Amino acid sequence: MTTLFKKSGYPKAMKQMFITTLWFLTLATPLTHGASDADVTLIKVKQVVIDRDSIAIVVSEAKTRITLIEDEHDPAHKGDQWNGMPVTRVQVISNDATFTIKRPLEAAEGEILHQAWQQTLKTAKELQEGKEVGRIGFYAPHIVIKGNMIASINGPGFLYPKGK
Repeated sequence: MTTLFKKSGYPKAMKQMFITTLWFLTLATPLTHGASDADVTLIKVKQVVIDRDSIAIVVSEAKTRITLIEDEHDPAHKGDQWNGMPVTRVQVISNDATFTIKRPLEAAEGEILHQAWQQTLKTAKELQEGKEVGRIGFYAPHIVIKGNMIASINGPGFLYPKGK
């Protein structure tokens, strides 16, 4: 790619902006709405506890959309897929549940998603103040289901502001 830019005659700032944009799009793709394994919509929040590397949210009501893998890789499958494997997406309610968001390794200080974690902490403070926020996106979480409802979700993820 560097050779392409040497011959193109673009100013250095344009080259850097293009590379930065391409890099961001490549890394941000897994963080888009449909890419998470579990998306939690918070309806009634009781408590928010913020720590440097985790956020615990206790709710009296929430809805969670979970992606479940149905079968092995099937190139003929025409429906919803994840890495080529057929999936089912289900929505589950929660009453009196705890959602613990842990800072992903890629969001540690100095890492590429550090700013995303800082935004998560800011959004958690807004939630703590009683403001409405977007959703939680969990990636490879541990989910506990009791009585056909989610009791807890614990794992790496991000808390998104409203509208994201």
